[in-house]
Amino acid sequence: MASRLDPTTTVDVLRQLHDQLGPVDPATRAIVGLQATEPGAVQLVDVAMRDNGILEVGDATDGLVVVTAEDVADPDGRDIVTLQQLVCILRDGGEVGVYRPEGSEDLLSWSTADELDEDAQALRPRDPVANTARRAFGQACLADVPEVVDLCARAWLLAVTGEAIERFDAADGPREVDPHELRDVAARPPLGDGLDEASTTWDDVHRAACDGSLELGPFTVDVEHANWLDTVGLAQLLDRTLPPVEQLLGTLQVVGEDDLLNWAIEWLSARDWYRQA
Repeated sequence: MASRLDPTTTVDVLRQLHDQLGPVDPATRAIVGLQATEPGAVQLVDVAMRDNGILEVGDATDGLVVVTAEDVADPDGRDIVTLQQLVCILRDGGEVGVYRPEGSEDLLSWSTADELDEDAQALRPRDPVANTARRAFGQACLADVPEVVDLCARAWLLAVTGEAIERFDAADGPREVDPHELRDVAARPPLGDGLDEASTTWDDVHRAACDGSLELGPFTVDVEHANWLDTVGLAQLLDRTLPPVEQLLGTLQVVGEDDLLNWAIEWLSARDWYRQA
């Protein structure tokens, strides 16, 4: 369905909202709907977020305004700065935004509808909130996601760490866990049966999440939400949700000291799952 909002009107609305909001905490994230009431005029409309993360919008919603911020490299590529934006995702797939570069008083704008706007694609936000707005209109998510081997490593470590913690917390007090005690759980497929980790793709992971067969230790993925997300959106969700490899390895070192840590690293390295930053 085409949007009744044109990019020029949308940029004007975003500028007005920016002035009305004033200074915004960089950690703030929000989504509000825009509805065209007549040519050149709009009104804000509420949108509903379900408990499982699905955003519901009515047919009369022509755009979704996202308040967001991302850490990006400065033009010289030497420093990381926080870029705060007001972005409108339009129903027809277009996107426009306004932002103020750090240290500048000028409020700049961009639009994917402007073929001469060389910065538009780079300025499109890649965070989960913006992607939630995109999915509400059935549009593709935009994100940088790790290789699937990173998910395999984290899922395997979640299973191994969970078992190690249970053994560490013995009835007669904490005790050091030996690697031999974890070999059975370590041998299980990290993502569940039916996913051959050697050839698994993010599309495979998405399909498993959609049918409820994806295993991630104590973490669960809502099947309805997985079906609502696209593959990139699900990959981003898992990347943001699961503990990182180094954190999980740190837990193993606590419950089993260097012997358990080294065993886990050797297991991951043998499968080419251990990718140090």
